[in-house]
This record gives sequence, structure tokens and C-alpha cells, in this order.
Amino acid sequence: MFGFSSVAEADPNSSSPQRRNSPERRTYTTDKTDEREVDYDEEPTELYKLIENKDWDSAIIRIDTTPIEVNTWVYRREVSDATRIRWRLLPIHATCIFRSPLSVIEALVEAYEDGAKMKDDQGMLPLHLACRNGASKGVVITITNAFPEAIFVKDRKQRTPLDIVAAGQSQNREAVMFALNKYKHDLERKGIVGVGVWAGETVAVNKNGVKAATLSSPGRVDLSQAPEVDYENRTLLFRLIMKGDWALATRRAEKIAEEAETWIVTKGFNCNLRFLPLHKACVLQPPEAFIEALIVAHPNGARSPDQDGWLPLHCACFYDASESVINALLVANPKAAGQRDEEGRLPLHYACLRGSSEGAVRVLVGANPRAGMCKDDEGRLPLHHACSKGAPCSTIEAVLRAAPRAASSKDDQGRVPLHHACRKGAHEDVVEALLKVCPRGSGVKDDQDKLPIHYACSNGASEGVLLQLLDAFPESVNMKNGFGYTPLQEVKALNNPSMSGIISILERLSADNARTSSQEDIENAMEGNKIIIALKKQVEVLCKRVSFLEVQIDQAVIKKNEDGSEEETPSSEEAVLPEELVSPSSNKGATSTKR
Repeated sequence: MFGFSSVAEADPNSSSPQRRNSPERRTYTTDKTDEREVDYDEEPTELYKLIENKDWDSAIIRIDTTPIEVNTWVYRREVSDATRIRWRLLPIHATCIFRSPLSVIEALVEAYEDGAKMKDDQGMLPLHLACRNGASKGVVITITNAFPEAIFVKDRKQRTPLDIVAAGQSQNREAVMFALNKYKHDLERKGIVGVGVWAGETVAVNKNGVKAATLSSPGRVDLSQAPEVDYENRTLLFRLIMKGDWALATRRAEKIAEEAETWIVTKGFNCNLRFLPLHKACVLQPPEAFIEALIVAHPNGARSPDQDGWLPLHCACFYDASESVINALLVANPKAAGQRDEEGRLPLHYACLRGSSEGAVRVLVGANPRAGMCKDDEGRLPLHHACSKGAPCSTIEAVLRAAPRAASSKDDQGRVPLHHACRKGAHEDVVEALLKVCPRGSGVKDDQDKLPIHYACSNGASEGVLLQLLDAFPESVNMKNGFGYTPLQEVKALNNPSMSGIISILERLSADNARTSSQEDIENAMEGNKIIIALKKQVEVLCKRVSFLEVQIDQAVIKKNEDGSEEETPSSEEAVLPEELVSPSSNKGATSTKR
């Protein structure tokens, strides 16, 4: 089931969404000239099939190479009435139903931003569907940024996206509600309280019901009253930083402290970019002395986020600043290690994502010991990012020491860190470190029913990695993924001559596993036959005993009637049984055949 409410259910013959009978269902025609539509049962788009199969990497490539499919509607007709539509969706609706990762949503929004404004056949926007199906905070905010008015739009049941989230039980419920409430409050602070229809288009309206200005992303607007200049009029301190002239920049910061607290503002793709000299310096891997000079000139700089919620510490970690620079920023703002950006990421997430040094990771974990178990909006821990980006083994081991439970934690795609390591073609020492902490990770399947070994095989892992995975979970050699492929078939599909050694290992182990399974089946069958034979013998003995006792009782009754004696009829317990009718269990330790 796909988490549909009472207006939807799963098709028993297809993984695509299906609508229940409803008096509100509309009838669609396919002769429209202003939008493209295809029948799911006749010619579904390749993009829709990739989304349906949860092949996210291929879907992103398809979005880039065939953008026309992004705004192509896919519909399905009723079997009993071909003039009626069962469901009708754009790819962005489908991704919200099938719970795609954030990267797919971002690609769809970038290719066709108006998709966020489109309602499906049930009158639901992508934001409604995302909220109903437990999407992450990052997905919800990305869709809302594309169409801010959606936060006020009601579906056919008169529910706003916030109403839907509040009524749900998703693990992301609290984070999404907090983000949407903040978004809503930012809009209301600008005087926007709802939506209306002008010229057939849904637009924002103020408290007087009048059309408001076009909305941007309110959650990204910084209302600080600090001094700022546009990029064309940037300060001399900022120009020196851009040149990397650290000596002159240091003297300038010490002499003209006001320039250290002056924000630089420039126009970005979605909104204005706004950052301090300290943010920019952390991007350029500066010496520790210059960072300290900027902090002295503007102490609050280390606590000031940019338009994306990044502190200077986030910048430093993402751009692989030195351990000493990270430590200087933490001294100025110890709480920075626990502050999330707009994607729910801590500085440790970015340090792991960029494969920072073991020392940098150790400093960040020391400042926030719980950081290793904090998930971002994609449901990923720092360890997931470290493994997905091929971080050094020393970095991964540092995270594991701080948060060993992270090795068994799944992200929003059902993957443990070992999946990501195998996708990235990790070295044997990385796989060994992960298996040492969580050997059961080798047997975990993700949302595509893939084990880590499937990713290892499809990404050309070494023989050493393959043997480690098989040693931890031998049964995986013959297990199929969601597409019906075994690890051996994954390797053969690469058609790579250099993988011949891997193929030989898998063929041999697969055959051994099959023989072992057959032998076990035979032994189990033989053992079962022995039990059945023994039970049959016991039944035969009991049947003979019953027959014998019945004869004895009948004879005693006849004799009593003939003699007219008062002698009691022998009970079954007093009857003397022939030796062959005595149950083996009743004769243990006895010298008589009487019971």
C-alpha cells in the first residue's frame, strides 16, 4: 500500500496508484492541446516507469536528458468504463507517492517548477501528497519553495498540507510541522494569509483579500538590521579575502572592525545570497590566525547564519578547512556543532560528506557527542554521508567510535552505511570496519530489495570486499534484488573482462550453496520419514490394544450373564495384554505386562 487515504488504494495488479469509486471523480479527455498526456496501460513515459520502480539514479538522468516527460501527465482508465479515469499524475506527484529522495524532487522542480502548482485528479497538489506520504522535511520545503502559496491550499476534504501532517503518524511529522509552521508564520508576517484565484491562477492574498506580490522563499529571508552592501560595493576587507592576501586582510580586520561585520549581498538563483567576510574566508581554507582576527573584530560572526542557515562552521566543514580553523570557530561558538542548516544538517554531516580528516571529525564529535546519531532531512546520519562519498577509513572509524549504532541505522531509502560504502566501491578496510561493528548489515535489504553485495557487484568491488560480505552472510550469494538479479547476474551485466575472478568466485559459491541446500533438503526429508514411520507403528500398537481390550470385556460380560455371579467385570487396567501389544513406553523398568 502507498499510504493513500480513503480516496485511494493500491492496484492489485500494479504498483501504480488507483482511485476508489467516488461521486467526485471527474472524466478526462485526452485531446488537449495545452498539455501532453499518455495512457499508463499503452505508452507510459520512461520517466514514470523509473519512478514507479524506484530507480532514482536513472530517473535523475532521464529528467536531464528528456525534460518533456517531466510535464507529461500519465493517466489510467477504469477497466469497467474506459471513459472514466482511475488516476492522473505528473512525475512530481508520483515521486511524492513513492517517497523519492530529495535529489529527484530537486531535479523535477528545476526542470518544471510549475509542476508544484498542478493538482492531480483528486485535487491534491504535490505538497499535499508529500505531507500525506511521510516525506522528509527537505522534500516538503523544496516543494514549498517552488510554490509557497501551496501552504494555504485545501484539498477536496478541505485540508491544508499542515492539517494532513498533523493527522499523520510519520516519523518526520514533528520536523515537517515545525518547518511548515515557520514558513506560514513568515508569510503571515508579510501580511499574506491565504490564497485566491486571479485569471484562473492560484495566487497569494493579504488579509483584505487583495492579490499580494509574488512570493519567494520566506524561510530564506534574513531580516537582520546589520550593515550590508551589495557585491558591486563590497568592502576592501572582502576584496582582500577574495584575493587570498591573508596578511593584508588580517591588518585590515584589526584596523577597520566594521568591515568584519558588514554583510555582502548579491542576487542568487532563487533568492539573495547574504554572507559575512567570515563565511567567505572559511570557504577559501584560510590560516587559523586570520579566522581568529575576524572573530576578535566581530565576535557574533561565528553565530551568524547565511541565507541557507549555514554558520561559518558549516562553510569550514564543507570546504575542508583545517582542524585548527574548525577548533577556533568552536571556541568562539561552542553550540555551532549542534546547529542545523535548512537541510537539517550539522557541521559534522558536511565534514563526513567531504571526507574531512580524522582530527576534524574528532573535534566536532567532542563538541557535540550526539552529532553522530543526528539525521538530516534525507534521513541520513553523518556516517551515511561519509560512506557515500568515499571518506577515508580513519574518518569512518572516528565516526563509528563516537556512534557505533550508526552502522545499523537506515536512511529514507532503507540503506545502512554499508550499502553506501559498497555503492561507492569502498576499500576492504572500510567494509571490514563496518562489518566489525554491525555484521548484520550485510543482510539488510533497502527499498529496492538490494543487499550491500548487490551494490558491490554492480560497482566492481574487489575480491576481498566480496569475500568479506559473503563470509558475513553466505546466503546472499543466491539472493535476488527487487529487479530479480542475483549478485552473479549483477556482475555479468557489467560485461567487464577484469571481473572474471569475481565471476568465478560467485559461480563456485553459488554451486556449493545449491548442493548444500539440496543435501539439507534430503536429510530433512529422511528425518521426517523416520518420524512418520515411528508414529505409524505406535498407532498400530494402540489399535491392537483397543481391539484386544474390547474382546476381553465382551467375554467377561457373557460369562457374568451365564453364571449369574457377582464377579466384577475386569477393567481395561486389569486386563492382561499379550507381550506384543504392550507399548514400549509402558514397559520401561517393569517385569509384568500388567499396567
